[in-house]
Amino acid sequence: MKKISPMQIVRAVIQLIAFVTVPALFITIFSSIGGLITSIAGGSFVFSDNIGRIILISGVFLITLVWGRFFCGFICSFGAMQDLLNSIGKLIPFKIKVPEKADKWLKLLKYAVLAFVAVGVWGFSVTDDTVWSPWAVFGIYSSFSGWSSLKYFLTLGGVLLLLIIIGSLFIERFFCRYLCPLGALFSLVSRFRIYSLNRKPEKCGNCKLCTEKCSMGIPLYKYDEVRSGECINCMKCTSVCPNENISADTLPAISGTVAVTAVAGLYYAGVLTAVPDTAEENKVQVQNTAEAETNGIYTDGTYKGSGNGFRGKTEVTVTVESGVITDITVDSYKDDKEFFQKAKSGVIADIIKSQSTDVDAVSGATFSSNGIKEAVADALGIEFTNPNSTQQRGHGGRHSH
Repeated sequence: MKKISPMQIVRAVIQLIAFVTVPALFITIFSSIGGLITSIAGGSFVFSDNIGRIILISGVFLITLVWGRFFCGFICSFGAMQDLLNSIGKLIPFKIKVPEKADKWLKLLKYAVLAFVAVGVWGFSVTDDTVWSPWAVFGIYSSFSGWSSLKYFLTLGGVLLLLIIIGSLFIERFFCRYLCPLGALFSLVSRFRIYSLNRKPEKCGNCKLCTEKCSMGIPLYKYDEVRSGECINCMKCTSVCPNENISADTLPAISGTVAVTAVAGLYYAGVLTAVPDTAEENKVQVQNTAEAETNGIYTDGTYKGSGNGFRGKTEVTVTVESGVITDITVDSYKDDKEFFQKAKSGVIADIIKSQSTDVDAVSGATFSSNGIKEAVADALGIEFTNPNSTQQRGHGGRHSH
């Protein structure tokens, strides 16, 4: 009977906990990097507004600088999904073996993807409101509520996710190796890592089991000290070596993982990002605003509505006075706090200013933005058909053009 390594058990447990508790943490980290860069480049950077991003990014990259790509090997839910898929793929008789030289060149693709995201998406918003990210679609379907609709599999991000799923069945860590832009960043930082794996060449035979079992396809037989930025510290090489020739101190590895988990937990709990929401914080009020070109287009009253956000229903209360939307209060939401707060601060103000739900979604928080817009449209009796158009439905409001 094959012996199971204690390290692999620990890793599997941590992956499971991370998958259940912070399934979209990888999206949050990458979005935080993008938000920080765009705010600095656009001249709108305010330290107090970005403290959560700074803490999360600094904490994760500091751990990466010390221990290497532990996030990819232990915390990333997208990575855990690929590990599961590869385990299933082992039951498929047909195998794909990527030659060492080809693997080396293919790994450069993720840097091209990173460049595209940094310039095209963050810089010029070429994707606009298109659901292009497979991460985003994965985040939707990582919760049970997301499976109420399969429409996101028909988006560009959904198609890419399906291709990644297929690739992961045949090539271990397919996305991590060749396409992940966050992995590209971690790989660059991890090249300077302090913690490393050590191999004793004088005791090594010619079995190359370590290379064969490496999740990232690193030619481990070539190195005495493994400091590759591709290494995700899965520790399979230390488990498979018959001579116990590759060694690593697992205690600091586990400590590093716990540190990343702690940073993520604090961030998601809101301890380091902002004070808890209050009724006033959930409101954007405009009383008798001159900016709203009012002609009494809505019927006075207080209305409630709901819309579909990233992880579930967003519910709002809309107040109309003298035919004008004067107040929008968010009653509840299911989305991740960072994305929702970003959407709320932009979309609600724009709706009140324009007196219409025909406003742009906030970049990087499209799902949350559309959830708010749909909820307001529902409250006002306006048919919400897409992010850029509305049609009259008529129960609470009177919409005219």
